[in-house]
Amino acid sequence: MIRPSARRFRRGLAGFAIALISLGLIGGMAFAGWRMGWEHGATERERRVQATVDAAIRQAMAMLEAGQDERALSFLEGARRLRPADPTVEAALAEARRRIAARPTPTPIPSSVLLEEAFRAAREAYAREDLPRAVELLLQIRNRDPAFRAREVASMLRDAALRHGMRLLAGEEEKLAEGIFYLDQAARLGPLPSEALAAYRLAALYLAARDYWGVNWPEAIRRLQEVYALNPGYRDTARRLFQAHTAYGDLLAAQGESCPAEIQYHAALRLFPDPEVQAKAQQAGAVCLQATPTPIPGGLPAEGTPLPPPIPVGRLAYAMYDATAGAYVLYVVDAGGRGMRIAVGADQPAWQPGGRWLAYRIAGVGIFVKDVESGETTQAAGPGAAWPTWSPDGRRLAFMDGTGGIRVLDLQEPPALQRVATGRFPAWGPHGTLAWTGCAGGGCGLLLRPPDAPAPIRLSQHPNDLQAAWAPDGSALVYTTDIQGSWDLVVATTGGFFRALTAGEGWEIGPAWSPDGAWIAYLSNADGRWGVYLIPAAGGTPRKILDLGGQLPDPLSQRVAWGP
Repeated sequence: MIRPSARRFRRGLAGFAIALISLGLIGGMAFAGWRMGWEHGATERERRVQATVDAAIRQAMAMLEAGQDERALSFLEGARRLRPADPTVEAALAEARRRIAARPTPTPIPSSVLLEEAFRAAREAYAREDLPRAVELLLQIRNRDPAFRAREVASMLRDAALRHGMRLLAGEEEKLAEGIFYLDQAARLGPLPSEALAAYRLAALYLAARDYWGVNWPEAIRRLQEVYALNPGYRDTARRLFQAHTAYGDLLAAQGESCPAEIQYHAALRLFPDPEVQAKAQQAGAVCLQATPTPIPGGLPAEGTPLPPPIPVGRLAYAMYDATAGAYVLYVVDAGGRGMRIAVGADQPAWQPGGRWLAYRIAGVGIFVKDVESGETTQAAGPGAAWPTWSPDGRRLAFMDGTGGIRVLDLQEPPALQRVATGRFPAWGPHGTLAWTGCAGGGCGLLLRPPDAPAPIRLSQHPNDLQAAWAPDGSALVYTTDIQGSWDLVVATTGGFFRALTAGEGWEIGPAWSPDGAWIAYLSNADGRWGVYLIPAAGGTPRKILDLGGQLPDPLSQRVAWGP
């Protein structure tokens, strides 16, 4: 025969087990709610919370009918945490308490016993590397009694949440929101390590971009650009950014916004070369030019004053940075003051001898050549190619290949491509001598290699003698150097005579000689803003002819080109 005290003890154990299960269920409900909050937007989260609360109320009422009072109260308390002050939840709680008050009260089990059991289970889960279960149990303990084994619970919870969160962030894309949830739990208990902070930020930005995908292209692009700036190789960020730019360009083109569409297509092409997108960019650019006259950007005179011809002879090509588009735009202006936009996303112009074709770079895409009379454009070299320069006969291009080498391409025989030197900033002279910045003969500086010469000749002695440009008669070069501590221009004859051309404040870079040999144009920020300057080739006072604004990203990759 079982004594009444034994029956009471068994009922107590049953109640303890029911309470432990209830605690686990409520913890699971809260855990699921937190995960859903990261995985969906505000509207979806609200809908799911309401659905969870409604389901909890229905289950709680059924439990009351079955006499499962503790479980019913646990479900309703969980519903109240999800939806504070909800009248339906409060009414259900009041009804549950009324029913329970009318029943005999069983002998209570001390809460410390319940918490000890949960802590033991959490420690076992932690030891067997079941980190999600450990986190769930430890969160339940903290919710029930924050003071219970506070230091042990916090330490175990932070480590388990941190490690599992990092595992999730390194895994499948579908687990990113869950990984962020775990790192949030760890962050509440102490600062995250730098590696975890970086992973958290990347995942959060990536998920935000995904939420805007197809709904708000500018926002999706902005978030993906942030991810790309932090880590270009993060997941499929580069490909997604390419797709977002292309899709936004398609949307703008469909709305008749050809000029902004062209900008988006070129932004996509800076990430990956794509013939279809290139064709879209060219088509949008052609429509844009027909619809929008191209003014000379960056005029200097006061408002209402006509802009004087900026150059005395020929045509000057220069790139101006568009901060709104986040890209350079290449322009040409002639001696009559007429402007022409050449390409979006383009820089590093170089005129073909004779002046009909203009070569330029689109960063990350390659080198293009454009017939400025007909508008015909072709790609000459692929990604990584930069700083083009024409041979005297106008049929070949030399350029940096992106791997520290200089290559020569025969445009009439495109497969004919050969590496001719190691170095940077090639410049082909009118008599066939190739100049570049490199090292030879035990030192570095400007190197010259005449046609058919067996080896280069070192002209200058400083490794930062850069961006050489030839005089039209081939007797001298002008180049940029920081040998005096700031970037200035120096003129050097092929016989080894040097003279400083500029020595002012700011940077003087990217020079080009005028076709008649009388002037040198260059870029400078001497007055605090970037602009195109002219100075007599023999020396004299420089003057600013075009204002290019306050930004010129990566200035040592920029230059002007002056053709006939």
